[in-house]
Amino acid sequence: MKIQAPALVACFALAVLTTSAQAQGGRGGANVQRQAPSTQNTPTNDPKKVIETMQDNLGMLRGMQRNDGVNRIEYWGTAGTKVVNGKPVQLANWRISINYTMQGMRFDYTDNNKQRTIEVVSDKFAWNEDTPGGKATPMPAALADRQLQLVLTPIGMAKAAKAAGDQAKVATAGGATTLTFPANGATITATLNKYMEPVKAEARLGTTVLNVTYDQYGDWNDDAKADIYLPKHVVQTQNGMTVLDLTITNTNTYNPYVITPVPENVRNAGGAAGARSN
Repeated sequence: MKIQAPALVACFALAVLTTSAQAQGGRGGANVQRQAPSTQNTPTNDPKKVIETMQDNLGMLRGMQRNDGVNRIEYWGTAGTKVVNGKPVQLANWRISINYTMQGMRFDYTDNNKQRTIEVVSDKFAWNEDTPGGKATPMPAALADRQLQLVLTPIGMAKAAKAAGDQAKVATAGGATTLTFPANGATITATLNKYMEPVKAEARLGTTVLNVTYDQYGDWNDDAKADIYLPKHVVQTQNGMTVLDLTITNTNTYNPYVITPVPENVRNAGGAAGARSN
């Protein structure tokens, strides 16, 4: 059977495009199948445009209407460190589950001594659980810290910066672009890369100054890639001391089932924005 010339050209073009797509890795490595968008036309003096570009390059904007389609995410790893009660603890495994609509986050980690801790925040309440969704112990003094942790996730940062409206400010100095905005009583100043993604952040909450670095953005979903980009390595320091060091192994960015309803005993105990619990 003869193949008509137009069909032959189309097949050849498809083969070239397929080969090119397979050869190009994304920012996170060979397992990421998308190049980051061009930054040539991104103005760095317009906060709204910078925030929109941040959302777009993180993969948050979806559909013809470019609506924010990322409401829930999970990411986890098999090693890390966290300061607990003033002492560094080695983590054997950990999982962070976030529901941005509920302003909720669950940090479930087990240390090398097999001690499991589940820290939760939802809206204006903080508590610990013995199992996910299980027996709750109110932790009102940890509220401010946990609310801040939610904002310091890159996607949470983009959402909070947009919600800040005209209070979000952009500056450029020494070739670096910074985005400053208020969120949950804190002042966040993020240093952005050329894709307008945060690579560093300083968070000031009262007398507390927390510094965060974000490294190696990529799509870390197991198999079904979502073109939603998160940093593989996150490090937080306070007064020069490392208080959190996490390396992501896998993510689920397809809006997994994550809920953080406030238990009745926690709601009755009330919420109070306290100092950092480290």
